[in-house]
Amino acid sequence: MNQNKLDKYSFLWSEVRLLIAAVALFIGGVPPVYVILRLPALYGIITPLLTLCWIISGLASGYLLYRWKRSGQKLFGSQTRNDSIAFWISIISGLNLGLTGLIRVNLGMTLLSGYLVFIIVALIYLATAVYLFRRWQAAGQKVF
Repeated sequence: MNQNKLDKYSFLWSEVRLLIAAVALFIGGVPPVYVILRLPALYGIITPLLTLCWIISGLASGYLLYRWKRSGQKLFGSQTRNDSIAFWISIISGLNLGLTGLIRVNLGMTLLSGYLVFIIVALIYLATAVYLFRRWQAAGQKVF
């Protein structure tokens, strides 16, 4: 896989993760797959896959952070404040989820809990995902 594809897939993975995380926060901090399937018998299969997805999210965010640093801290061909803020929201969220997959504790949810906080963060995640996706499209589907 070449660097452009890795950039693209890491970015898209992070975008989808933001959307799924927003849904999870809207429903009270529960992974949506548990709500959708509602079959405890499948949790033995779902939980390891979910953990793997969380770890991949952390790796994707770490990779994007590395690429951002190597690109001179530019996103979508420039250095704008809004791009940086949205990027850091995505990166911190992804690294937190990756760490969650490794230590089995979501530090972000532990530090900032409560349904109102979840709703606010979910809205921030949605706005961030939309903003980053639009910027990515405007930049010819290139992040760096």
